[in-house]
Amino acid sequence: MESEQQMMQIISQGGDARSSCLKAIEKAQAGEWEEVDELMQNADASLTKAHQVQTKLIQDEVRGEKVEMSLFMVHAQDHLMNALNVKDLSIALIEEIKMRKNSTK
Repeated sequence: MESEQQMMQIISQGGDARSSCLKAIEKAQAGEWEEVDELMQNADASLTKAHQVQTKLIQDEVRGEKVEMSLFMVHAQDHLMNALNVKDLSIALIEEIKMRKNSTK
């Protein structure tokens, strides 16, 4: 049961991070830079929480505790990796939007 709760935390936090990044892109397009910064900080906080759960699972396995591999765990890890990729792409896209907006001033 604890393992399922940990997987749900990873999925939830990864989803929150992804959502914050996508909202940050929208805010960047609108030139709302304070909101962009806040949303990206929220994404970082969510990813940190997800990584903490992931790290605990890895440490448990290193200590010899059985960590069951399941489709649910793979799904959770997929959510986390997707959120990390979206964050990386969001940073690049936001910078591009910022440069484009600054060049038209």
